[in-house]
Amino acid sequence: MRTRHLPLSMWLRHPIVSANATFLSQGAEHGELAHEVRGLTKATKLVHRRSRRMGRWSAKACTAAAAATASCRIAMAAENKTRILDGSHHTTAAKGWAITAGQARPLLAETLRRIDEEVSAGITAHHQSRSRLISAIAYLLLAVDAVALFTVFALLLNINWTSTPEVTTVVAFSLFGAGIQAKLALELGRRLWTWRVARTGGAVITWTAVPLFAVSACAGLSILLRVRHEGAQIDQAGLATALGLVLAGCAVVAPWIIVQQEAFDGSPLTRRAGSLTRVIARAGKENDRNLRLADRSLTRARRWEARLRREHTRVLARVARYYLPAHRAILLGRELAMTQPGPRAVPIRLPVDQSPLTTPLDQAHAALTTAEALRVGRPGLGLAGDDRVGQRRGRVGGGGGVGAPLGGPDDTGVDDLQPGDEGADPRAGARVRR
Repeated sequence: MRTRHLPLSMWLRHPIVSANATFLSQGAEHGELAHEVRGLTKATKLVHRRSRRMGRWSAKACTAAAAATASCRIAMAAENKTRILDGSHHTTAAKGWAITAGQARPLLAETLRRIDEEVSAGITAHHQSRSRLISAIAYLLLAVDAVALFTVFALLLNINWTSTPEVTTVVAFSLFGAGIQAKLALELGRRLWTWRVARTGGAVITWTAVPLFAVSACAGLSILLRVRHEGAQIDQAGLATALGLVLAGCAVVAPWIIVQQEAFDGSPLTRRAGSLTRVIARAGKENDRNLRLADRSLTRARRWEARLRREHTRVLARVARYYLPAHRAILLGRELAMTQPGPRAVPIRLPVDQSPLTTPLDQAHAALTTAEALRVGRPGLGLAGDDRVGQRRGRVGGGGGVGAPLGGPDDTGVDDLQPGDEGADPRAGARVRR
């Protein structure tokens, strides 16, 4: 059979392709299949090399999706998590017992309804509340009282400031006096609040108020005497007495401010409403915090999954480029031999195994889908960018979008070429001279 020849310009510009086409045109047995194997070998090496990178990316995407799933589950459990009212382990009518946020909501509604009814009836106890600023000022005055006691003890005992045991003793005495006053003030305030509510515990109040008054009066008197003594040394007894009375009055009044704040700290209903509100608020904060963590993890998982899809598309496009020289040589050889393949001819393309590429992509997609489904089912913070995810996937995965089968025509753009598809490459045989 007479064969045609390629032009000289083709031999000069593409010598390897021209030689392969000329060899294939001579009708060597299994020549086309052997020539196709070279492209298949290169494509297989590329697939296995890139599959290791995609496996690492898939592991990172699955880890982020698992973190998002765990955060969503914690957020779901926040509503039914048992919490202690006010964080106190002392069980009382207003605090200390365990409850969930779901159980606290109807109780809070009922408590607020009762408060509104009593306020409408003229009860003013619900309007009382402890001021944090005034309480802080009272404790600050007690701290100043401790400093004043420290100076009194230091000057009275004439301690050696370089001696650690003596300084430690004076500090312990001053803190002991201020601490006793603070504890007695707290207990007396709470007992007074109980007496206001239930009219019980009068004897305990008396036995608590007497020591508190005695300790605070003695502390104020010691400060007054010490200041007067220092003033007498410089012939300023009158000024020293006035300053001493001011400091002594502050030392006496400071613990009683704490008593007043504790004694008029609302009513049992307002305390219970505050405790129930804090339980619900803690559950809401925990839910929102875990949902934010889930959104961040989902964002990372989407980025890795989108990167996987882009890499999958790039690898398949590069695989197609590995086949192009072989296809071109085969088509040129057929043009030179002036033959057409029969219906039982060997296919031109030997398909490459894409499972090393599709497996990590499928795993990342399944993990991300599970996490997104769980996140969408949780109320609270909105999913940032949910509407853009499908568009982004559609651009990455090709025309088929998210639902296109992996490895299909929409996903890769490279189909298996069958016999009789030579016209698919218009450049093949373009330079063949008849």
